[in-house]
Amino acid sequence: MGGERSQGLPIWAWGALVALALIILSSRGHLFGNPALNQHFALQPTPAGGAQLPDLGIGSLAPDLQNTARKLWHQIGLGGSGTPIEPVAITPRMRVTVGELRPVGGSLKVIGSVTNIGTTDMQVPISAFELRDSAGASYIAGGGASTTLRPGESTPLELTVSLPTGRGLMLITRLPPDPPTQQKLLVADSIIK
Repeated sequence: MGGERSQGLPIWAWGALVALALIILSSRGHLFGNPALNQHFALQPTPAGGAQLPDLGIGSLAPDLQNTARKLWHQIGLGGSGTPIEPVAITPRMRVTVGELRPVGGSLKVIGSVTNIGTTDMQVPISAFELRDSAGASYIAGGGASTTLRPGESTPLELTVSLPTGRGLMLITRLPPDPPTQQKLLVADSIIK
């Protein structure tokens, strides 16, 4: 009798399955990213009267940030990724963190996260985000996708844009009643047009 083997799964396998189930439950469905905040942003028609040009010139930065901006352009130009000029924007209820800018197949991917720093659940629609380049062109995502974040919860943010070569890029976040935020991601060097 001592030599018989059980035909079921070993106890460690059951433990691994339970641990995986708990990880999936604790991630609230965000284990593999959030398709609601993973969108391609398309160029929008310029409104009548023109668009307000954002201040995305390299001259608007402190000298140490100017060097950082030039290095970022160099990295992206070589097909590598880099950290944006202003990686974090904070409102009373939300923190938007952009950790990486990555060129992907002729487009630029803005990779980061959104965190609910408030005390109540917060719905975050993809329409809360707008990308604007240094020529004043606006890029938004279509559809009504959104996600709801509980206090302290984060979700991935991945925005892809077909940005013309050499243009600066700003992320504008509008989620009323919070005031809008603007994050300079890339700035245009006077040499780069």
